[in-house]
Amino acid sequence: MNEPEQGSAEAVYISALVGEMMRRVLEDALAELARTRGAAFLEIFVSRELARCADLFRGRPGDTPEMTDMLRAWFAMEGGEALRAVVDRASVEAARD
Repeated sequence: MNEPEQGSAEAVYISALVGEMMRRVLEDALAELARTRGAAFLEIFVSRELARCADLFRGRPGDTPEMTDMLRAWFAMEGGEALRAVVDRASVEAARD
């Protein structure tokens, strides 16, 4: 089997599929943390992870400083919203048990 070409429909599909599987695993793990350590722990986790996510973004050579700053802000905002959504779902799941 050949590796899909970057940006191809097949590569995008595989990325989305892997992302969904990772989201589900993360949601299950966070629900378990909420059950065992409490909902307050998830807030600490979110704070730490959001700070870490901001450090993960790296601009590419050739990007202007303005572009890098804009993309870093977008990355942090979108990543933060996605993480909060997963944590919220995990909290609800933990509360059901």
